[in-house]
Amino acid sequence: MYYNRGMKHHSLHLLILTFCSIVASGVDNTALLSSEKQSILQNQQEMYDAEHEKLRTNWIAPIHLNATYEYDKSALGDNHSDMKRASASVSQDIFRSGGITYQINYADAKMQTNSVTMQMQIASLNQQLFTALLNVQKSLLQRDQSQLRLDNQEIAIFIKRHLYDAGKADITELNNALMLKSNELKTYAAAKYAIAQQRFEVTKISNINPETFSIPRFELIQKDDFLQNQFDLQYARAQSDTLQKLYDVTRTNYLPSLALNGNIGYQSYDPKELSGSYSGNYYGAGVSLNLPLVYNASSTIQEAKASYLQEVATSADKRRELEATYTQTIEKIESYREYIAITTNNLALYDDLIQATQAGVNSGTKTGYDLQTLKNSKKIEELEIKINEINIQIELAKLHFSLKPSKELL
Repeated sequence: MYYNRGMKHHSLHLLILTFCSIVASGVDNTALLSSEKQSILQNQQEMYDAEHEKLRTNWIAPIHLNATYEYDKSALGDNHSDMKRASASVSQDIFRSGGITYQINYADAKMQTNSVTMQMQIASLNQQLFTALLNVQKSLLQRDQSQLRLDNQEIAIFIKRHLYDAGKADITELNNALMLKSNELKTYAAAKYAIAQQRFEVTKISNINPETFSIPRFELIQKDDFLQNQFDLQYARAQSDTLQKLYDVTRTNYLPSLALNGNIGYQSYDPKELSGSYSGNYYGAGVSLNLPLVYNASSTIQEAKASYLQEVATSADKRRELEATYTQTIEKIESYREYIAITTNNLALYDDLIQATQAGVNSGTKTGYDLQTLKNSKKIEELEIKINEINIQIELAKLHFSLKPSKELL
């Protein structure tokens, strides 16, 4: 098939539109990433662009330029001569049984695969960033929970010590209270380390301040949208298309091709002592028909076809796997919502207990320690609701970045 100008303009138009959309989206998609990450991604994009141009035009034959100078002495006598040549030649395929068009289609398909790969890399970085930001908030809440438990442990130890001193409690009860406080102090230390660790994860990817950055809210991705646009499926489809085009290219490598040959040059000959010198331009043109006969052509073509068919099967298998992944994520989100519902019911019970204990404190039948312990316990449960809400956001973020490279900011 001939590579005509109309097809060239059409393909170039599609390429420009694709490239512009990638660049435009890339600027927004990497806005939160560090300059170093952006530079790496930019270099990667330039590599993909260069590879695309190389693959798209590698069917164009090179022009060979040649220049020589020769000086000879004859063995028959004391005769000398020199020869000067300058030439340019080319052997350009003009027909490859469709191979030229297939090569261009393969280059475009490979570019689409690389485009999906780039978006996956950006999405992965943004997911790491937002997950770390959410985990910073989660760890801060867990630290506050731990502090409230420590406050309750202090009250419990104070009460147990007075009961022990009064002979109304044995040493085991006091020791257990001290051990509970010790364990909670370890939990508090772990929460502080988790905060520092997640802040470090943020600084590895971005320059934003996790303390002041306003995290946008993630919404549920619908199953149909997930199974249609999830990045792994996009990549599998693009890779399948790429391997199909490569199979077409491989097939045509063993089919007849027609080349246009041409050369032009200048030649000068000076026999020195003898007559017969000449100089002038020359040129030549012709065509050549080639039919490669390769022993393993059939197995090479079959290998390319098998790779393509395997990728098609992989795409179908990946869809089944992702259906299970989506269902599992939804079930996990539902479990967090159940935790929130249970905790919300507990808050109503705490309200009743606090009201009753407050009445007891007012009447002198209850101590302020009992009231403070209940208030701290209620705050712990309120924080638990917020923690599970963040857990839900983390799961929704995973779904979001599995098919979108970035998230709109507040």
